[in-house]
Amino acid sequence: MTDSKHGLSVLYVAVFLLSLNGLFSKVIPLDAVTVTQLRSVMAAMALLIFAYAGKRAFRLNGFKEYVNVYLIGVILGLHWVCFYHSMQVSTVAIGMLSLFTYPVITVMLEPVFSKNKIQISDVVAAFMVFLGILIMIGDDLNQFDSTAMQGVFWGVISAFLFSIRNLLQKYNHSTVSSDGLILHQVIAISFMLLLFVDVDAVASLDFKDWLLLVALGSISTAAAHSLLSFSLKHLAAKSIAMISCLQPLAAAFLAWIILDEEPTLGIIIGGLVIISVAFYESVHHVSKRRS
Repeated sequence: MTDSKHGLSVLYVAVFLLSLNGLFSKVIPLDAVTVTQLRSVMAAMALLIFAYAGKRAFRLNGFKEYVNVYLIGVILGLHWVCFYHSMQVSTVAIGMLSLFTYPVITVMLEPVFSKNKIQISDVVAAFMVFLGILIMIGDDLNQFDSTAMQGVFWGVISAFLFSIRNLLQKYNHSTVSSDGLILHQVIAISFMLLLFVDVDAVASLDFKDWLLLVALGSISTAAAHSLLSFSLKHLAAKSIAMISCLQPLAAAFLAWIILDEEPTLGIIIGGLVIISVAFYESVHHVSKRRS
């Protein structure tokens, strides 16, 4: 019960920090691959400092686990590249909302890992989330030009990769510390994308841009994904997927306030649907633990 409550609290903080990614994708003047590589380097540095200060050990259990965790890091890196590219070629709303087809993907794939049957209530909840997302992007579907189509396409690819990464991590590496998992993953991403960095664009960054990269790497990457990894240890992946649907709402609100991307009526109505499902998952999960 206590672990469940802590898991939910940590998850809500992680969702807010992750919602800042949409802003970073728009205000940092770099392509998706370069942003992903630099954010991973910044995150690795932040986590290593944390490890040194807290005298934490991040060694994994043998060669096989190193290989598996670093492969999960590759999946996470590809997810980030697709996610950032989706928002950069379209809007924060389209990128975020396309990503959040991943709850539906997660609900359908988790039984493969857990060996449990798909529950009807999960299918209904997933359908409601998907319906909410369709309502939120309804206005864009009426004028679905090539740019918007690219945003949705890369967002859905990102969603699939994110779902696979979360499930592999939860069911195969539950004994590894949360910050240890994300540290090894961002190291993998840093090396994987090193040769694809736009060196000229990086050289032209000013002091403000570097501060934004540090914030992206340390707060919205290292801290956020460590918290998300922690919640994966204490909550069902499908519950995390549903509750994380609050992320596009927070991102849309921040984009409205800071980037002047005013939300449409469809975003407001669809958002209410998603909030209702997220609230249901929170209460439903805690009540199951209590019983």
